[in-house]
Amino acid sequence: MKILLVTYWGLTDMGGIWTYMKQLADKLNEQGHEVTLMGSRAEDHTLYLLDQGISFDKKVLYNSLLPQFDTSRFPHLYLEHGIFSFELGRYVFESGAAVLGLEKYDVIHAQDPVSAYAIRRIMKVRKPLVASFHGALAYESYFEYKGIEPELT
Repeated sequence: MKILLVTYWGLTDMGGIWTYMKQLADKLNEQGHEVTLMGSRAEDHTLYLLDQGISFDKKVLYNSLLPQFDTSRFPHLYLEHGIFSFELGRYVFESGAAVLGLEKYDVIHAQDPVSAYAIRRIMKVRKPLVASFHGALAYESYFEYKGIEPELT
């Protein structure tokens, strides 16, 4: 079976998501499955397939999409920079994942709510999509923004 393990976040040699995805991929490979990992690389702003040498440059698409976010049609996106940035990032992730391709996988296992939602939106052919949410994204985001905006409740 061909399995894609995907995260919106970065794939690195450290951290919980990386450790989990690497261990899961190793075990699935031992059982005879073909496993690919997809994630972001902050250093060069790419979305990539680990060990395949295939990547998508997110910078170009950010600049192309930015003018499409019409302030009059989507004023709520511009009320808070973090929300706007996150939505733009999700659209870029969706586009990159579509370019990198999902068709050859039998099962896709998303590691966070952002990648799960994005992958489901771009699937041309419905396939099993498993989602494992590690940590508490809303809770983590709250504390991140609380540091920027102390009056946040």
